[in-house]
Amino acid sequence: MSIDTTSYYDSLTLASSTDTSVTVTTDTAAASLTSEDFITLLLAELEYQDPTDPVDNSEMVDQMTQYSQLEQMTEMNTKMETLNESMTSMSAMSSLDYIGKQVEADGSTITVSGDDISTLYLLLEEDAASATCNIYNSSGTLVDTLTLSDLESGYTSLSWDGTDYNGETASDGYYYVSVSAEDSNGADVDVTTKTTGTVIGINNTSDGVYLTFEDGRSVNILDVTFATSS
Repeated sequence: MSIDTTSYYDSLTLASSTDTSVTVTTDTAAASLTSEDFITLLLAELEYQDPTDPVDNSEMVDQMTQYSQLEQMTEMNTKMETLNESMTSMSAMSSLDYIGKQVEADGSTITVSGDDISTLYLLLEEDAASATCNIYNSSGTLVDTLTLSDLESGYTSLSWDGTDYNGETASDGYYYVSVSAEDSNGADVDVTTKTTGTVIGINNTSDGVYLTFEDGRSVNILDVTFATSS
Protein backbone atom coordinates (compact mmCIF):
# COMPACT_ATOMS: atom_id res chain seq x y z
CA MET A 1 0.00 0.00 0.00
CA SER A 2 1.47 3.39 -0.98
CA ILE A 3 1.16 6.35 1.38
CA ASP A 4 1.38 9.94 0.27
CA THR A 5 3.90 11.64 2.55
CA THR A 6 4.35 14.82 0.52
CA SER A 7 2.25 16.95 2.85
CA TYR A 8 4.15 15.58 5.85
CA TYR A 9 7.53 16.57 4.44
CA ASP A 10 6.21 20.05 3.56
CA SER A 11 5.07 20.48 7.16
CA LEU A 12 8.33 19.20 8.56
CA THR A 13 10.25 21.64 6.37
CA LEU A 14 8.34 24.47 8.08
CA ALA A 15 8.97 22.85 11.47
CA SER A 16 12.70 22.55 10.93
CA SER A 17 12.92 26.24 10.11
CA THR A 18 11.42 27.18 13.50
CA ASP A 19 12.68 24.38 15.75
CA THR A 20 16.13 22.94 15.20
CA SER A 21 15.31 19.98 17.47
CA VAL A 22 13.22 18.39 14.71
CA THR A 23 15.44 16.38 12.33
CA VAL A 24 14.16 14.19 9.52
CA THR A 25 16.13 12.42 6.80
CA THR A 26 13.73 12.43 3.87
CA ASP A 27 15.43 9.64 1.89
CA THR A 28 15.32 7.24 4.84
CA ALA A 29 11.71 8.03 5.70
CA ALA A 30 10.61 7.63 2.11
CA ALA A 31 12.41 4.33 1.80
CA SER A 32 10.95 2.74 4.96
CA LEU A 33 7.84 4.25 6.51
CA THR A 34 6.61 2.33 9.55
CA SER A 35 3.38 2.90 11.45
CA GLU A 36 5.38 4.74 14.15
CA ASP A 37 6.90 7.01 11.51
CA PHE A 38 3.44 7.66 10.12
CA ILE A 39 1.94 8.82 13.41
CA THR A 40 5.07 10.88 14.19
CA LEU A 41 4.75 12.70 10.88
CA LEU A 42 1.03 13.23 11.42
CA LEU A 43 1.52 14.72 14.89
CA ALA A 44 4.31 16.93 13.59
CA GLU A 45 2.01 18.15 10.82
CA LEU A 46 -0.66 19.08 13.36
CA GLU A 47 1.81 20.77 15.69
CA TYR A 48 3.57 22.82 13.06
CA GLN A 49 0.76 23.49 10.60
CA ASP A 50 0.49 26.96 9.13
CA PRO A 51 -2.18 28.84 11.16
CA THR A 52 -3.18 30.70 8.02
CA ASP A 53 -3.67 27.45 6.12
CA PRO A 54 -4.76 24.69 8.56
CA VAL A 55 -5.08 21.06 7.54
CA ASP A 56 -8.26 20.40 5.61
CA ASN A 57 -10.75 18.09 7.40
CA SER A 58 -11.15 15.82 4.39
CA GLU A 59 -7.38 15.53 4.06
CA MET A 60 -7.11 14.66 7.74
CA VAL A 61 -9.75 11.91 7.41
CA ASP A 62 -7.92 10.53 4.38
CA GLN A 63 -4.62 10.47 6.26
CA MET A 64 -6.17 8.75 9.28
CA THR A 65 -7.75 6.17 6.98
CA GLN A 66 -4.37 5.47 5.43
CA TYR A 67 -2.88 5.09 8.89
CA SER A 68 -5.63 2.65 9.89
CA GLN A 69 -5.05 0.61 6.73
CA LEU A 70 -1.30 0.58 7.41
CA GLU A 71 -1.90 -0.71 10.94
CA GLN A 72 -4.20 -3.45 9.63
CA MET A 73 -1.69 -4.52 6.99
CA THR A 74 1.14 -4.59 9.55
CA GLU A 75 -0.95 -6.69 11.93
CA MET A 76 -1.98 -9.01 9.10
CA ASN A 77 1.64 -9.54 8.03
CA THR A 78 2.61 -10.36 11.61
CA LYS A 79 -0.20 -12.90 11.90
CA MET A 80 0.73 -14.47 8.56
CA GLU A 81 4.35 -14.84 9.67
CA THR A 82 3.21 -16.47 12.91
CA LEU A 83 0.87 -18.80 11.01
CA ASN A 84 3.63 -19.76 8.58
CA GLU A 85 5.99 -20.55 11.47
CA SER A 86 3.30 -22.68 13.12
CA MET A 87 2.59 -24.61 9.92
CA THR A 88 6.31 -25.24 9.38
CA SER A 89 6.62 -26.58 12.92
CA MET A 90 3.58 -28.82 12.42
CA SER A 91 5.01 -30.10 9.15
CA ALA A 92 8.32 -30.87 10.83
CA MET A 93 6.54 -32.79 13.59
CA SER A 94 4.43 -34.81 11.15
CA SER A 95 7.52 -35.65 9.10
CA LEU A 96 8.80 -37.75 12.01
CA ASP A 97 6.28 -40.39 10.94
CA TYR A 98 8.31 -40.93 7.75
CA ILE A 99 11.46 -42.06 9.53
CA GLY A 100 12.26 -45.63 8.50
CA LYS A 101 9.59 -45.70 5.79
CA GLN A 102 9.96 -46.22 2.06
CA VAL A 103 8.53 -43.20 0.27
CA GLU A 104 7.81 -42.22 -3.30
CA ALA A 105 8.08 -38.57 -4.30
CA ASP A 106 8.24 -36.33 -7.32
CA GLY A 107 11.91 -36.02 -8.17
CA SER A 108 14.52 -36.52 -10.88
CA THR A 109 17.72 -37.30 -8.97
CA ILE A 110 19.89 -40.39 -9.38
CA THR A 111 22.70 -41.12 -6.94
CA VAL A 112 25.90 -42.90 -7.99
CA SER A 113 27.99 -44.38 -5.20
CA GLY A 114 30.43 -46.97 -6.50
CA ASP A 115 28.41 -49.80 -7.94
CA ASP A 116 25.23 -48.58 -6.25
CA ILE A 117 23.06 -46.54 -8.61
CA SER A 118 19.58 -45.49 -7.55
CA THR A 119 16.60 -46.25 -9.74
CA LEU A 120 14.28 -43.60 -11.10
CA TYR A 121 10.69 -44.23 -12.18
CA LEU A 122 8.67 -42.72 -15.00
CA LEU A 123 4.94 -42.23 -14.63
CA LEU A 124 3.29 -42.04 -18.08
CA GLU A 125 -0.22 -40.71 -18.51
CA GLU A 126 -0.72 -42.88 -21.60
CA ASP A 127 1.13 -45.34 -23.81
CA ALA A 128 4.28 -43.93 -25.40
CA ALA A 129 6.14 -45.07 -28.51
CA SER A 130 9.39 -43.65 -27.15
CA ALA A 131 10.90 -41.73 -24.27
CA THR A 132 14.18 -39.82 -24.28
CA CYS A 133 15.99 -39.53 -20.95
CA ASN A 134 18.86 -37.03 -20.74
CA ILE A 135 21.17 -37.45 -17.75
CA TYR A 136 23.09 -34.44 -16.43
CA ASN A 137 25.76 -34.18 -13.76
CA SER A 138 25.65 -31.67 -10.91
CA SER A 139 27.36 -29.07 -13.13
CA GLY A 140 24.57 -29.30 -15.70
CA THR A 141 26.65 -31.13 -18.29
CA LEU A 142 24.89 -33.80 -20.34
CA VAL A 143 26.69 -37.10 -19.70
CA ASP A 144 24.41 -39.70 -21.26
CA THR A 145 21.09 -40.22 -23.05
CA LEU A 146 18.83 -43.25 -22.73
CA THR A 147 16.07 -44.06 -25.19
CA LEU A 148 13.15 -46.28 -24.20
CA SER A 149 10.51 -47.59 -26.59
CA ASP A 150 7.02 -49.13 -26.55
CA LEU A 151 6.10 -48.01 -23.07
CA GLU A 152 2.72 -48.65 -21.50
CA SER A 153 0.92 -46.07 -19.39
CA GLY A 154 1.73 -46.18 -15.70
CA TYR A 155 5.07 -46.78 -14.03
CA THR A 156 8.28 -47.71 -15.84
CA SER A 157 11.65 -48.08 -14.08
CA LEU A 158 14.67 -46.24 -15.45
CA SER A 159 17.97 -47.97 -14.69
CA TRP A 160 21.24 -46.33 -15.68
CA ASP A 161 24.47 -48.33 -15.82
CA GLY A 162 26.48 -45.34 -14.64
CA THR A 163 28.56 -44.88 -17.78
CA ASP A 164 28.76 -41.78 -19.97
CA TYR A 165 28.75 -41.36 -23.78
CA ASN A 166 32.34 -42.60 -23.95
CA GLY A 167 31.62 -45.70 -21.92
CA GLU A 168 33.57 -44.36 -18.97
CA THR A 169 32.29 -44.87 -15.45
CA ALA A 170 30.64 -41.78 -14.04
CA SER A 171 32.08 -40.39 -10.83
CA ASP A 172 30.16 -40.67 -7.58
CA GLY A 173 27.59 -37.96 -6.98
CA TYR A 174 24.16 -36.77 -7.92
CA TYR A 175 22.78 -36.81 -11.45
CA TYR A 176 19.57 -35.29 -12.79
CA VAL A 177 17.25 -36.72 -15.42
CA SER A 178 15.08 -34.83 -17.91
CA VAL A 179 12.49 -36.95 -19.73
CA SER A 180 10.30 -36.36 -22.78
CA ALA A 181 7.93 -38.90 -24.34
CA GLU A 182 5.92 -39.20 -27.55
CA ASP A 183 3.14 -41.42 -28.80
CA SER A 184 3.10 -43.23 -32.15
CA ASN A 185 1.88 -40.05 -33.87
CA GLY A 186 4.68 -37.91 -32.49
CA ALA A 187 2.44 -36.12 -30.00
CA ASP A 188 3.84 -35.36 -26.55
CA VAL A 189 2.91 -37.69 -23.71
CA ASP A 190 2.82 -36.35 -20.16
CA VAL A 191 5.49 -38.00 -18.05
CA THR A 192 6.54 -37.43 -14.43
CA THR A 193 9.75 -38.65 -12.84
CA LYS A 194 9.46 -40.34 -9.46
CA THR A 195 12.14 -41.16 -6.93
CA THR A 196 12.00 -43.63 -4.05
CA GLY A 197 14.05 -44.22 -0.94
CA THR A 198 14.04 -45.04 2.75
CA VAL A 199 13.87 -41.99 5.01
CA ILE A 200 16.60 -41.75 7.62
CA GLY A 201 16.55 -38.04 8.46
CA ILE A 202 14.65 -34.77 8.42
CA ASN A 203 15.94 -31.32 7.53
CA ASN A 204 13.89 -28.23 8.34
CA THR A 205 14.97 -25.44 5.96
CA SER A 206 13.71 -22.03 4.90
CA ASP A 207 12.34 -23.73 1.76
CA GLY A 208 10.36 -26.28 3.76
CA VAL A 209 10.83 -29.67 5.37
CA TYR A 210 13.03 -32.16 3.48
CA LEU A 211 13.27 -35.91 3.97
CA THR A 212 16.73 -37.44 3.63
CA PHE A 213 17.18 -40.88 2.06
CA GLU A 214 19.79 -43.49 2.91
CA ASP A 215 21.80 -42.63 -0.21
CA GLY A 216 21.95 -38.93 0.68
CA ARG A 217 19.24 -37.68 -1.65
CA SER A 218 16.50 -35.50 -0.23
CA VAL A 219 12.94 -34.61 -1.24
CA ASN A 220 10.53 -31.95 -0.08
CA ILE A 221 7.86 -33.47 2.13
CA LEU A 222 5.24 -31.74 -0.05
CA ASP A 223 6.44 -33.81 -3.04
CA VAL A 224 5.82 -37.15 -1.32
CA THR A 225 3.08 -39.09 -3.10
CA PHE A 226 3.23 -42.42 -1.30
CA ALA A 227 4.78 -43.94 1.82
CA THR A 228 4.91 -47.46 3.19
CA SER A 229 6.77 -49.34 5.89
CA SER A 230 10.32 -50.19 4.87
